[in-house]
Amino acid sequence: MNPLQEDTHHFDDSVRFITALTKVIDQYGGHSHDTDKTIQHIIKVLGLNGEILAVPNTMILALWQDDMHHQTIHIATTRQTNYDMARLGKVRDLIGEVEGGRVSPADGLIRLKEIERAPAHYGNYQKALAFFLAGVGFGVILGISWLDVFIGGVLGLMAFGVELLAARTSLVVNNTPELFISLVIAFLAGIAGVVLPGIHPLAVTVCALTIYIPGFALTLAPREVLFGDTLSGLIYFTNALFISLKLLLGTILGLGIAHYLFPVAVTEPLAGVDPVFIWVFIPFLLVSNAILFGVSRDHLWLVIICGLLVWAGVQGGNTFGFWQGYFIGAIVLALYARIAARRFSIPHSAVLLPVVLILVPGFLFIQALYMFNANQVIAGISAGFQVVIIIAAIICGIFIGDIMGSWNGIKKRG
Repeated sequence: MNPLQEDTHHFDDSVRFITALTKVIDQYGGHSHDTDKTIQHIIKVLGLNGEILAVPNTMILALWQDDMHHQTIHIATTRQTNYDMARLGKVRDLIGEVEGGRVSPADGLIRLKEIERAPAHYGNYQKALAFFLAGVGFGVILGISWLDVFIGGVLGLMAFGVELLAARTSLVVNNTPELFISLVIAFLAGIAGVVLPGIHPLAVTVCALTIYIPGFALTLAPREVLFGDTLSGLIYFTNALFISLKLLLGTILGLGIAHYLFPVAVTEPLAGVDPVFIWVFIPFLLVSNAILFGVSRDHLWLVIICGLLVWAGVQGGNTFGFWQGYFIGAIVLALYARIAARRFSIPHSAVLLPVVLILVPGFLFIQALYMFNANQVIAGISAGFQVVIIIAAIICGIFIGDIMGSWNGIKKRG
């Protein structure tokens, strides 16, 4: 083979590998500023030039070798992100081998296909358990009764069943699963309120649907904007907003239908739970999230330790005000995620994704809804305003912690 043919084969193999790599990273980890940097780096390592135009689930790559006028343009699209941190970790390892010259682009493409064909890290039984544990763990954090906690876990298990059913039904339901699932679960919660007087149908609905709360997208969106990926950030924020609205609408409709058919007495306000139990049940919530995001079993302990440290930061900061704890907890989360990713060579999101949910101000949100339902408009607006402030504090905390973690890594390499 002459040098020209060899050069052409290298270019073609590199293009195929880069485009397949782009699609795999977007599928398992979602698009972010970090994804852009990873792809740009591998393009340079393989001796090519390139430009990237990327938004969530769609990425346009322009690749060339020497002459910019002879570009290869590829559009990589994924229908939706199926977060899988275990697969993403294997992809990270493969990238390191390609960068080190131990694996060629052609062999790298074969390895990517093997990673895609490999069985999922967790099956449906483990995912069903995760839905139950998420409902139970979040219920304890909300401070509801033990009966409510159990019902929230059972309804979470049912939510997983409804999700599997929705995936096999009509296109309309499949395109709006959050609305359909929240409507069914809220209706069942309303019926449970009739059968078991004294439970809080709204609270147990939130527990059951906690898995669907787009906490990561809401915190990722401002970070994308701050790093210059404005369109990506706006898309993340819009998607998160619509998911939240669908969950809220489905919950209102489901509870409304149940209460219309089977009127029940208004339940008492939520009461607090002993903080000791929160420390015990937080690991359940963390493990459930880790399972659903496909975190490797070997790294579950990293998620649990991070979650406990974050909750300690929240409790410590809460002594200064209603938002300071979330701000400190978010800093701890982002900083820990960066350090863990660097120290153990795992994806940054493997820690960030499962833990960020415990920062969601669920108790205040439910209190605000109860106040509106009881015609306490002023108090409800005040509680809603606090929720907005807390979300802003979480976003700022994650941004600051991310900067601190990145700066620490730069300093260490220097």
